[in-house]
Amino acid sequence: MATVTYKAQPAIHATRGAIPLAGTRHIYTVKKVLWPEEVAQFIATLFVGTSLHVCCGHSPLGGIRCDSDAQTAPNIRADAVNLPFQDAAFDTVLCDPPYNGKFRWNHDLLSELSRVARRRIIFQHWFIPADPDGRWKKWHRFLLSAVYVWQPKTYFGRIQVISVFDAALEEPASSAWNEEGGLGESHE
Repeated sequence: MATVTYKAQPAIHATRGAIPLAGTRHIYTVKKVLWPEEVAQFIATLFVGTSLHVCCGHSPLGGIRCDSDAQTAPNIRADAVNLPFQDAAFDTVLCDPPYNGKFRWNHDLLSELSRVARRRIIFQHWFIPADPDGRWKKWHRFLLSAVYVWQPKTYFGRIQVISVFDAALEEPASSAWNEEGGLGESHE
């Protein structure tokens, strides 16, 4: 019987792939870029204007690369849920977050990405952070405009989803956009 391993992703390897939605206590650093060069080249074509790559790891993508791990040599070292940037500071925000984030951290991450993005959010994960109407879960100012899927070379054929959200021309009435032109307190 063959054993499946995830040597480049130690938390997944430690739990043998049984990572709950709430995350795990296994803190780890991915030692290499997990997406192929062809995927990186494609993602780069999705950027518009200035770009920020949150949870960049070792990926060279993004005009500004931000990560909490100093070993990845980011331009800015910060926690993804507390980014040191002004609101709408970047035209495009790319994020491929770790798979073992705590549940609350994941929610806060989505809110923070929408705070610093002006025109586009590119999100790669195993889920699409959209409501049934294609609106960004944390701030309905962003609408799902494209979805791309790629398949890593894994035994089980697991897929990765790249979802692209673009800023809507007008803010939907049900959103948390306040009269001052900013995010209100209840943006979940």
